[in-house]
Parts: sequence; structure tokens; C-alpha cells
Amino acid sequence: MKLQLNEEDKVGSAVRFIRGKGSIFTSSGRKIYIEPEAITFFNGLNDYDQIQVAKEIETIASIPSPQDGWVQKLRPAFFKAKGFKSNFILKYQLTSESAIISAIELNLALLGSQAKTKNERTCLYKIKRFGEPKPFKEKMSLEEVNNLTSAWGKPIPVTSVTTRHAAVNGMLNDLDKARWLMGTHLDTAYPKDLATEYTLFHNPTEGGGLDLYESAVDSIFGGMTENAKALAAVLKDIQLNGSKTKWIVHSQGGIIFKQALKYHARNYPDISLNKNMVVFHAGGNNKNETSRLMNKTGIKRAAPDRDNPFDLVPNIAGRNDLSTASIKRSLSFLPKVAGKSISGTRVESPHTLPFLSLEAYHRFLTLAGDSRSAAKVKKYMKSFN
Repeated sequence: MKLQLNEEDKVGSAVRFIRGKGSIFTSSGRKIYIEPEAITFFNGLNDYDQIQVAKEIETIASIPSPQDGWVQKLRPAFFKAKGFKSNFILKYQLTSESAIISAIELNLALLGSQAKTKNERTCLYKIKRFGEPKPFKEKMSLEEVNNLTSAWGKPIPVTSVTTRHAAVNGMLNDLDKARWLMGTHLDTAYPKDLATEYTLFHNPTEGGGLDLYESAVDSIFGGMTENAKALAAVLKDIQLNGSKTKWIVHSQGGIIFKQALKYHARNYPDISLNKNMVVFHAGGNNKNETSRLMNKTGIKRAAPDRDNPFDLVPNIAGRNDLSTASIKRSLSFLPKVAGKSISGTRVESPHTLPFLSLEAYHRFLTLAGDSRSAAKVKKYMKSFN
């Protein structure tokens, strides 16, 4: 029979067949043989990745002119908001009558940090800590804050979450930045766990404009990005495997996580996701909508959200506080969210590092030499006294 992959959001007949013995089936007039080792790898993938591989097999079987010998099949790197970037490489042999799939593997040549950030791909990465935990603290010096970038090791591509903790990063994060930044957020979200490793669901950046467009698709235009669908499959995979995972999501990661819950609730309403729990830091997601979806899917908040009142991402982008005072306050710190600073350190942004307290933020602004912004924070603090 021919592969049925018209509904890419569902596990089609091809995926079901490969999950089984998968020895022979026909497509485009060819018989396709899938070697046992390739089937084993396939069965270890989540639903989303299985569909990507099944599409690759269908493409191979449809090649009009057979090629002799072993060939490595590579898919083009499409813009991630339009077409998900395939992370797999298939080894195969073609004749006019048959196609043999001998291996399915992660395409390590295309994963990991890239010279051009836009070439990075959405993928799961396992990341280990260097040395003893030194979480972001209120009394840190600027030098100690700068040293946070060296606290976490090289990301290793993986196909599933096997760690106790996991994370989704925000926009404008290349893999190297996401590596240490989400480790820093993890330490703040789960301070008693003293995590030594975590799995990053890397949301790669295409640049400010395209990242904003992707966020708008998920949060405003009523669409569903491939990132959200892929994360939904990861959450479901965790649930079906029976493991428990503590998530930390930051900025656009909050939007992606919320949309993943929406996708799951729509397509798998009878499958709870209660093996997952989450903490939101400076999320661009709307809290009311997120709470409704969390109730539907069974996911619990492990701790309250951490949002700086001067951060426009949760306040304005997330539509969580659209009061006149909030808009004015948030917009006055927009340059800092965009990365502009006096000291050249990240402590000045109300968005990047975890929000500890207004007192801590005031202290860091003072250390950084931005007395004007520190005064605004001080005035806001006094309004509560």
C-alpha cells in the first residue's frame, strides 16, 4: 500500500506499519525493506519525529531514477516557522523495484552550535553541569554573574528526555546562550534539587523579526508552529514512558509550552500529562489561557511564575497586565529588554536572567551604574509601602 501521510499531525498508516515488524510494504511501485536496527531506532522516537522519518522514507521511495550504492539522504533546512527542520539522516539503497532502509540516525553534522545561528535546529539536547552548583543569587558580584556562562557543558543531541529536568528557551537564544541561560533559570526554579543535568528543548533563533513572527503565530494569529507540535510530542512521550519531568520555560518558551498543551488537549484529550510539571519565567504566554490548558492536561505549576514588573514580555506580549501604569513602566525598560545596557552586563535587563526580587534588581542596576533606572525601581518599590 502507499504511505498515507496527508494528515501530518496524526500518526498515519506508515508510522503504524514501521512500528510493527516493518519488513516489507510498497510505495510508489517499490517494495520497501526496513532493517531491524532501523526499526528499533524508529520505535524509540516520539510521534512527531516518527512522522518526519516516515515522510523521508516516502520521499526516498518516490525518487524516479534509482541510484546505485549507499546514499545519505539529507533534507533541506527550511525556515522553521514554515517547515520543521528534519534532524535525521537515512541510509538507503535503491533499485527500480525496491528501497532498503538500513539505518536511521540523528544527523550530527547538522545539529549542535552552528557558525550561522540561523542554521541551528530545533532538537533535544542533554546538558551536564560543570562543577558544584552556583545559582544566581541576589548578592552576587557582576563578575560572578558573568561566570554563569561557564557553569554548563556542551549540549549533546538526544531523541528523548531521560533527565529529571527539562527546559524550553526563549527568542534570540542561540544554542550556546540557551545552554547556560536555561541552566541558570533551572537553578532558580528548583533551588533544592541541585540539578546536575537537564534536557533542553532548543528553540533556535531566526533573528528578532522572525522570532517575533513565530511568537505571534502561536499567541495572536491562532496558528500552531512546528515547534509547539514537536514539544507536544515530547510531553506525551514523557507521559507514556512513565517518567516524571520538571520543566522550566522562559520567554517565548512559555508561548511554545502553552501551545503544546493546546495541541495535546485538542488531539489527545484522554491522555493526561500529569507526569510533567512546569515553572514559567518571564513567559510571553497569557496566564489565564495557560491555566485553563494546564487544568485540561493535568500539568501542575511547580512554583509561582517569576515576572519582573518592568518586563514587557509577560506584561504586554503575554497580555497579563495591560494597565496604563504597566504599559508605561514596561516600555520605559524596553531598550534593556532589547539588550542595551550601560555596563554591558545582563543584569540590567528585567527579562534575561531570573527575576529574584525588586530589591535584587535595584541592587544590580546600581552595581551596573544605571542610577536612573535604579531610581525608577526604587520609586516603584516605595509605592507598596
